[in-house]
Amino acid sequence: MKIKQIALSCLCLSMLLGGCSHDEEENPDQMVETKALESGEYGAALPFLSTNARQQHQIRSVSLVDNLYIGMGLLNYAKAHFSTSSYTIQEGQFLVYDELSNLLTRESDANPDALNPASGTPFDTGNGVVESAVLVRDIYEVDFIRNKEAQGIALALVLNGVVGDNDIRVNDDKLKAFGEETARRLVTYLRKMPEIGDSMPIYIALYKNISTESTLPGCFFSEAYFEGRSASFSAIDEAWVMLPSEEASKLDNASYTQFLQVKSSLALYLPDDVSIIGKGRYEDEQLKELHITVEMYAKTATEALSLTQYLKSQLSVFASLDYKIQVEVRCQNMTIATMVRQIGSKEVNVNTLI
Repeated sequence: MKIKQIALSCLCLSMLLGGCSHDEEENPDQMVETKALESGEYGAALPFLSTNARQQHQIRSVSLVDNLYIGMGLLNYAKAHFSTSSYTIQEGQFLVYDELSNLLTRESDANPDALNPASGTPFDTGNGVVESAVLVRDIYEVDFIRNKEAQGIALALVLNGVVGDNDIRVNDDKLKAFGEETARRLVTYLRKMPEIGDSMPIYIALYKNISTESTLPGCFFSEAYFEGRSASFSAIDEAWVMLPSEEASKLDNASYTQFLQVKSSLALYLPDDVSIIGKGRYEDEQLKELHITVEMYAKTATEALSLTQYLKSQLSVFASLDYKIQVEVRCQNMTIATMVRQIGSKEVNVNTLI
């Protein structure tokens, strides 16, 4: 009898556990707020909810370099207002395809919410007047999730730094004035959405595209945090530079000299050519990120691994630990290794891909 009772209890327990499992299977879309891959970064809200706004980004894309940096840069600056320990992130769900399509067209009687100047409107670039200039290129959105609900929004308002058929460069002050006014109009538009209302925090950063031909991203140059319908903008001093270059030499001669030292040592290491280029991101004239790409022409795995190990040792040449270093090692157009040295650390983490 006791054995039967035990068996019956086990059966009931099995059915109970099975019932729980079945309930979970019936709710596969239940939101889970995950932890970040790295300390100090945002976790993601899963399952991933894509937005059809991504089609607008594809249409209006200048380059993949810009697309990826806009999103990462926006998150980086938003950390001052949305703590990485309190929020997870989700793809923007408010400015969907149709909303973006209306906002990114020209202002007219039929569409007074559009953010680009009306057709035929003259715009003073500071370097000449351009009629019908397209100044607002795109808007990127990230939502901040807490307790499984959107409780904040970050937006990157992407502006064209060059306009017109003759590629006239827009003066920084002119672009700033237009961008800040346009950002306020955008906030007013969002506040009309019942899901957002007057109280949801909105962070906006203005981003300038440099050129469709540039291998460098553009830059963020102004920001504001709206807790209501008004806010003050403050400047962001950001710049990307190529290494080696005269601009890099003038901006940060110490890092420039160290980069040349690494470049020279690699050139002596292999009998065939080794190419090394860098991209540095500066905030307030201080280096924050150094991205290095090394292209080698090794003939064997031993050569490739040997140079990778040598390169790792050479990163100690960069004496300051105040910036992050990321390295991609390529051999005949194939990535064979990546390296990362985090801010404040001397340790270089290497992943080999061969």
